Amino acid sequence: MKRLGIFFFYEKNGYVDDFLTYYLADLCKNLSELVVVVNGKLSKQGRAAFEQFTQNIIVRENKGLDVWAYKTAIDSYGWEKLSEFDEVVMTNSTLMGPVRPLAEMFEEMAKNPDLDFWGLTIHHGAEGNPFKGKHLYDHLPVHIQSHFIVYRKRFIQSSELQNYWDTMPMIQGYMDSVQRYESVFTKLFADKGFKWDVYVKTDDLKEFTDYPLLVCPVRLLRDKKCPLFKRRSFMHEFEAYLNDTAGEPARELYDYLRNETNYPMELLWRNMIRTMHPHDFTRDLALTRIIPERLQDPQCAEQVRKTRRIALAMHLFFPDMLPQSKEFAAKMPPETDIFVSTNTEEKKAAIEACFADLPVHSVTVKVVENRGRDVAAFLCDLAPELKDYDYACFMHDKKAIQTKPGSVGASFGYVCNENICRSKDHVLNVLTEFEKDPFLGILCPPFPTHGAYFLNMCSGGWGPNFDNTKALMKKLGTDVPISGEKSPIAPFGSVFWFRVKALRPLFDREWHHDDFPPEPLAPDGTISHAIERIYPFVAQGAGYYPAVVMSSVFAVQHSDTMQAYAIGMIRPLARIMDCTTFWGASRAISIFAAKRHFGLKVYGSYANTKRRRARNWLRDRMPESAYNRMMGVKRAVFGPHLDSYED
Repeated sequence: MKRLGIFFFYEKNGYVDDFLTYYLADLCKNLSELVVVVNGKLSKQGRAAFEQFTQNIIVRENKGLDVWAYKTAIDSYGWEKLSEFDEVVMTNSTLMGPVRPLAEMFEEMAKNPDLDFWGLTIHHGAEGNPFKGKHLYDHLPVHIQSHFIVYRKRFIQSSELQNYWDTMPMIQGYMDSVQRYESVFTKLFADKGFKWDVYVKTDDLKEFTDYPLLVCPVRLLRDKKCPLFKRRSFMHEFEAYLNDTAGEPARELYDYLRNETNYPMELLWRNMIRTMHPHDFTRDLALTRIIPERLQDPQCAEQVRKTRRIALAMHLFFPDMLPQSKEFAAKMPPETDIFVSTNTEEKKAAIEACFADLPVHSVTVKVVENRGRDVAAFLCDLAPELKDYDYACFMHDKKAIQTKPGSVGASFGYVCNENICRSKDHVLNVLTEFEKDPFLGILCPPFPTHGAYFLNMCSGGWGPNFDNTKALMKKLGTDVPISGEKSPIAPFGSVFWFRVKALRPLFDREWHHDDFPPEPLAPDGTISHAIERIYPFVAQGAGYYPAVVMSSVFAVQHSDTMQAYAIGMIRPLARIMDCTTFWGASRAISIFAAKRHFGLKVYGSYANTKRRRARNWLRDRMPESAYNRMMGVKRAVFGPHLDSYED
C-alpha cells in the first residue's frame, strides 16, 4: 500500500524530543513517504532529528495552528499527486508511543476497505457545546480526534474533501480550530454519506466518559490494543481530572507503561522535565514522597552509604537553638560531612564544642559575613564545599521571629524539620528516593498554611515574588516553564534535600554577600526570597524535577488540614454559587473574580505588580478586540514569547 504521512510539529524553541523520533521510527515502517510540517522554529538539532526520516520538511510561520499546517502540506502536494496514495495519514506531536507496533492497527483497518476515512480514537461528544465561538451545531458532535486521522484514495479524490480544504479560512485560535476542524470534520462528511470508523472501539465507554484516551487510557492501551497515548495526560490540569475522577488516570497510565510495556520511560521523563511545569506533572503523577516511619530498603540505604558522598550544610545564627540544630544533625548517616556557617568566632567555638561528639565523618565550621542571612551563607560560603558530593541537605535554625504569635513561626520550623529530618530512618529513606529515581533533583517540605501563612495558599506560594524570581531566572539563563498561576515546588523556609548536580548551575555562579541587601532585611520580596523559589527551576533546567516530601505522620495532618480548609471554603462557596462539583465552584469563583477584580484589593497570585494592575485596568475599559490587538503587539515585541507546546 502506498501511504503518505503528514506529521505536524510545534515547539517554541524548535527542539525535537526523543519521544517523537521513537514514534516516527515506528510510524515510518508503515509509510511510503513522510512530510513534516513545522510551525515556527526548527532548531539545528530538530532538523537533524527529522532528517533521519525525510528530507521533505516544511517550516512555516506559526499561524493557523495544526489545521493550516496540514493544509500547507496538502497544498504543497496538490490533489492530483495526493490521489496517487492509497492512504494519507495526518498525525501530530501530541501523541506518545507506540507501546505496540503500529502495523497491527494498519493491518486491522485494512480489513475494512469500505471506509473513506478512519482514525485512532473517538471523542464521544456532548449534548451542549462547551467551546466558545460560532458553532455549526448546537451540540459537540461525536468525532475522530485529530491527532491521528487517515484519508483513503476515493475520499482524497472527492470534490467535497478538496473543496473543504481549498476554502479553509485562516484559523485564528484554538477555539476556532475546534469549531472549524476537529469537532465538526467527522459529522460534516458523515452527513455527506462518507463512511468512517476508528481503530480503538469505545462505544462501551460512552456512559463512562466522553474522552476515553484521557480519562481511562490504561483501558484503551491494555484492553483495546491502543498503541498510542496522549502527552497531555501528564500535564492536564489536575483540577480538571477531579471533575471526572479521583485524580488517578495519569498515575495509572505511568504505572502501566513502566510495569507492563517496553516503552522507554526516560523519553517521557526528559520531555516532562524540559517542557512541563512540575506543578502539573508532579500532581498528575502523585510524585509527592510520603516517607514511612521505618527503613524501607536497607540494602539500598547501605549501598548509598558506601558509594555516595553525603553532606549536610547548616547556617546557625541563634545560640539558643543550638541543641535543636544538633539534634537535627545527629540524624544524619555516620558517613556525612557537615559544613556549618555562623557569623562570630564565639558562635563558632560554641558550635564546635556542641558538635564535637556527633557520630559523623567530619564537622567543619566557618565564620562568614553577616549579610544575606542563611541564603547568602549557603550560596556564598557553603555551596562551594558541596560540589563533589552526590546528595546534600541544607538547613538553618529557623526562628521566624517576625511572625506573631511565636507559635506560628515555631510551627513553620516544625513543618520544615519534620518533613526533611524526622528521624535517622527518615533520612535514609529520603536518600534511597534519590538513589532509585535518577530524575529527582530536590525534595522540599510543603509550604506552611497555618496562621498568617495561609497567604501561601492564596498566592500559590508566590506572594510578591513572581517578578523578581522570573527576572533572576532570566539573569541566570534558566529557560523552563514558569507561571504566576502555578505554585513553585520550592523550599519555603530554606530547608531541603537536593542532588548536588541539580543545583550546580546555581552554584557555579560566583555569589557574593554584597549581592544581598543589608539589614534590616525586608520580610518579603527580596533576592533571598527569589532564590528560595528559583531552586526548583534551576534543577529543572539541569534535567531534574522537584517534589514535595512529607513524613507519614505529617501527611495525615496535612490531609486533615486540607480537608478542613476545603470544607470551610467550599460550603459557603457552593451555596453562593450553586455549585455541585469542584470544577463548577472553581470556574464560578474565577469568573466572578475576573469580572470584579479591579475593585478587589488582591487579585491573582502576583496581583500586587503595577504591570498586572495596569493590564487589568485597560482590559476593563477597552473594547475586547482592541485590547486583544494591543496585547498581541505587546507580546510580539516585548514577550512573553511563550506558546503552549500543544496547540
